[in-house]
Amino acid sequence: MTGMTSALSNIILASVTPGFQFYLYSVNCQDSNGDVIDSRHRRKFLFDAGFWDGLLKDMPPKEREDLRRVVFFNGSFFFSGRRISVLEPEYLPLKLPSGEKAEGDQIKVMQMVHYLAPTELQQAPPDPTKPEEISFDNRCSNCTKAFADVGSLLQHCQQAGHAPVYTDQAKLGLSQVQPRAAQLEVFTAYVNGALQRALWERLARWGSEFIDPTNVTEPKDRKGNGLGVRVYEAFSCQLGCLRPDGDGATAGQAHLALTVDLRAKIVRTMSVLDHLCGKTDPMHYRPSHSEQERAKRDWIGEVVISMHDKKCYSVTDLVFDHSATSLPIEGLGISHADYFLKRKNIALKYPDAKPMIAVLGRRNQTIYLPAELVAGNELERRVKEQLPMIASYKPEARNAAIEKIRSYLIPGAQKTKGAGGLLPALGIVLQDDRLKAKAQVLPLPMMLAAGVTIPKERGENWAPMLNRASFNIQPRSSNTLAVVLVYNEKLERGAKQVYGKLKSLVNNFNAAYRFSEEPVQMIRAGDRERHWGAVEKYLSGASQDFENVFVLDFNKPRGSSDPAYPVVKQMLTRHGFLSQFVNFNTYQHDQPRDQKRSNIILQGVARQILQKTGTRLWWVKIPQSLPTPTVFIGVDVFHAPRVYDPVQKKRVAKASCAAIIVQVMRNGSESTNQVELYSETFAREPGNEFELGDALKATVAKALKELQVTPQSCVVWRDGIGDSAFKSAAKEEIDAIRAGLNGGGPAGSDEPARDVPLSYVVCQKRIDTKFLTSGIPNEPDGKYGAPSGTLVEGIQGLEHETFYLNGRAPPYSTAKPVRYIVVKRDEKLQQVPIPQLTWGLCHDYPNWTGPIKVPSVVQMAHKLAELGGGFADCGGSIDASRLKNKVHFL
Repeated sequence: MTGMTSALSNIILASVTPGFQFYLYSVNCQDSNGDVIDSRHRRKFLFDAGFWDGLLKDMPPKEREDLRRVVFFNGSFFFSGRRISVLEPEYLPLKLPSGEKAEGDQIKVMQMVHYLAPTELQQAPPDPTKPEEISFDNRCSNCTKAFADVGSLLQHCQQAGHAPVYTDQAKLGLSQVQPRAAQLEVFTAYVNGALQRALWERLARWGSEFIDPTNVTEPKDRKGNGLGVRVYEAFSCQLGCLRPDGDGATAGQAHLALTVDLRAKIVRTMSVLDHLCGKTDPMHYRPSHSEQERAKRDWIGEVVISMHDKKCYSVTDLVFDHSATSLPIEGLGISHADYFLKRKNIALKYPDAKPMIAVLGRRNQTIYLPAELVAGNELERRVKEQLPMIASYKPEARNAAIEKIRSYLIPGAQKTKGAGGLLPALGIVLQDDRLKAKAQVLPLPMMLAAGVTIPKERGENWAPMLNRASFNIQPRSSNTLAVVLVYNEKLERGAKQVYGKLKSLVNNFNAAYRFSEEPVQMIRAGDRERHWGAVEKYLSGASQDFENVFVLDFNKPRGSSDPAYPVVKQMLTRHGFLSQFVNFNTYQHDQPRDQKRSNIILQGVARQILQKTGTRLWWVKIPQSLPTPTVFIGVDVFHAPRVYDPVQKKRVAKASCAAIIVQVMRNGSESTNQVELYSETFAREPGNEFELGDALKATVAKALKELQVTPQSCVVWRDGIGDSAFKSAAKEEIDAIRAGLNGGGPAGSDEPARDVPLSYVVCQKRIDTKFLTSGIPNEPDGKYGAPSGTLVEGIQGLEHETFYLNGRAPPYSTAKPVRYIVVKRDEKLQQVPIPQLTWGLCHDYPNWTGPIKVPSVVQMAHKLAELGGGFADCGGSIDASRLKNKVHFL
């Protein structure tokens, strides 16, 4: 596939008709005290009660339902695909009727704005009209119908007493408000509201995705046993704007485009009751007091999903004193069993089974759910291991999904060429073909492992090459690490044996760092408190005076992850100690059933240990056109999920953590085999992705002094920024990075302020775009997924240079590309091939011997932010200066 020149996307181009228009009505919601109502749920309730059941209650049912199809409520406003006669400007502001259920709350419609398509998408009528002539779309303005030809439209209007959608309503005096071109953000919000409504009419909606409930599989393991989950095909669809490149007449013009992605929606079939009872009949489940306490420890604070409505809740308690039959619902006078039967039409299989699950509902109110109706949100380990096989889709499935969505959105499209369906009725017309874009497969960048070139055939996994690499540094010339071995008490017999294996694997590299023959100290530890307590005792003693301390932690937690890990890791980074954790619950290296597998895992651990010391096991060549020394900067922010706080008795948000990685590449750096890197973390308000200007300026300036570098160029990769933030957040960060770069020479020098050329690139990973092969001789388009290294530059954004890049291309699925937007590139870097540089750094991540999705500095920032976000102080205690030139966060 190296000869690829184009790629078939999952994008369908669309257009808006010349008469396309829509209306935005702003609303104001206040409670009985005159305060603004923030709850979107409450706003929607007031809107439905006041508008549909109040203002329009006397409208004929058929007309009201037809209008309901084109009205999309959005919290502080609502869209309408056509004029609403009772909400003309002269009637506004208008208080909508409110009934008793409103409890004194009220909603007002404040004003109306009449919008046309954005200027970038507007089309002139096919034939300019004379002053006495009018033009119109093949759509009805009174109902949601579109027609294939003028004759059918006029016949419908004559029979129904309706009128077409006129292109210029002002000419006919139909609009009292001068229409204006919509901003792109307003336009895309409206068309996506229409898209969601069109899909909702045909499919079930789960969150932001849509599924066909009849299309479901229940995967099994190799022995034929069910995995306890159902897998549904989920469709993720989004309308946006882009500029397709190419040779056609419309090449480079702005287009509306529909992206259709196929995902897997996994729903657990094993309930909490199943987990609690195990093989015991739920009707005879009588847990002891200790079993009840253990169940509460396991489930309180966890997130569960309601199996009947797919809503998520945080567990606050397990009530073993009641069942669904015995526990009444306050205020209703019926039991929970009767409530689910009469109100939800769900007959419980075990109405007398205990416990009831107490969860947080709206406004942090406690509600109770039968244990048979809720399932844990976290998948079991055996299911996670099977995810690549049960939750991935190959190209043929994606092609079928696109055609299915097309048929849903344009019923009878093959016969009427676009007529029918809600989208055509609103002036949104999909094209017949999917978008093909110019593409190429980038070659493997030049990489060296201990001076040996990594061959092309090892481009997906060069670990075997590294296992034979030697840096030829004599032991007396290397730095011996003072290894402190922390081991779980269950590993008493095998800890030293496994240490000996790791020592040999590390020392076989003959690198600048090596393990001591024996650990300088061995610390016996238990679980949880007895784990971090043992480490804390060591750190408080005199033994911490050793130089080159490296802490090796052999743990064996009860679950798949170790709850003591973030606590111990925080202690060690506060002291500037490097550390490596080995989970013996993942694999028992002291009693391996498969010695080869154990060796492969430990080889990876040995590589990671050396890379944490800053040793470069391989080197990626960067483009010669990039002025050196250069600074690569990676920025990411980790947002911890909300967790249940038993003290506050509600879900609370933890502080977010921003991480900044500054890496230096010099001319000839490959000869040193040592990374130059500085990193810092910053605590943020929960959910705050932006306002990093001060942090970036300070970190960059400090990094240049710590690393003693005078940069000649700088490239920044920023993860987590959406298009709407380019003009504000991105500009703030660019200015801050410039200030940090140009503040003067290294510490103690008389060097004047600099003017370092900069490029700022945004990485967008959570996108729906996919690429398949195109133009392969004797093969149909879309038969295969685009391979690793596929670069697509034929789909551009409306304002900024854009490219897509496939990092990894798994054989069992379709590769997920990353969209890169070059928000800023100074003139001196115009000759630097940013896509090729990005592809090269996708091979430079120390923790993976193969290409990854994003450049190494971004992935390192992600790992550091995630690590710091797990600390109690959000990474504030990490000793950044002592850990410079160390990749301690792997």
